Amino acid sequence: MPGIGWSLAVLASVFFVGTAYADDTYEVVGSTLKVNSSRMCLLDKPPLYAVESFDKSAVMVSETGYVAKQELADCQAGRPVYVHSIPSNVGVLSDINLSKSIYVALDFVGARPFIYLATVARIGTSRNLVSVKGAYVAGRKLSDLRKSAFGGSGEAGTAIISPNGRYVAPSGQMDCSEYAYPGVWDVQDNRRIVATDTACAALFKYK
Repeated sequence: MPGIGWSLAVLASVFFVGTAYADDTYEVVGSTLKVNSSRMCLLDKPPLYAVESFDKSAVMVSETGYVAKQELADCQAGRPVYVHSIPSNVGVLSDINLSKSIYVALDFVGARPFIYLATVARIGTSRNLVSVKGAYVAGRKLSDLRKSAFGGSGEAGTAIISPNGRYVAPSGQMDCSEYAYPGVWDVQDNRRIVATDTACAALFKYK
């Protein structure tokens, strides 16, 4: 089984086959989201884009905003869907897992090339649950933290949270090899995972 560098789209098509998570499509139309090219859901804040979370529980609509897919499924004409927000000081929302109440945000800290630091936090808070290299750690000098920053696009949908909420691939690369960077993080044990490609990919599958 391939392991390194799978795109989010390919991973979704493999991991969600046979699950209860349907493949939906979203299009921004003014202050609404067009769902599956048919239904219109008005939001209480204009969306900038529409990117599904890896576990398909939410749709990220701005740098800090997201809506639950269940709320979109239940939307009614003339009744705006509430856009929830992560704290504004942690960077761009990159992935979120509603069932495990956890999110990843990427904070831009330098250019040439673009580099980022990641915050992995519980929904409603900004306290980083990890302090491994590549994480934004409050209290440490930014000049020192930049030395551990990693590259990538930094956009919504870049990072990946495992379905059980324990593992995070902050750059979107499910690479657990010894020299991978930033690699895959074990949030519970606050460490980087070293494993084979097959074992690494299995961390992000629905059981």
